[in-house]
Amino acid sequence: TFGPDDVVEMVGQLKAGARPADVKPSRVRAMIASRACRTSIMIGKALDPPLMRRVLAALATLAAPWNCPHGRPTMRHVCVLPQPCVD
Repeated sequence: TFGPDDVVEMVGQLKAGARPADVKPSRVRAMIASRACRTSIMIGKALDPPLMRRVLAALATLAAPWNCPHGRPTMRHVCVLPQPCVD
């Protein structure tokens, strides 16, 4: 349930300069992150090329696409590209 501690946290976020639309108690952020991860593509799931392209296009729109909201990596290196020649 929403309580006094949540109000204090939200007021602190506003005082710190957060946009009102971005102010959420940490419990709400955790719930949103959990729901987002539950519906995401999981490790080991086979993807067809069209879905791979859609996922990459969506990741390219994010400011920080490297981790999920819980901090887990969203990408895995599958090969090492050769280093460019430097003269």
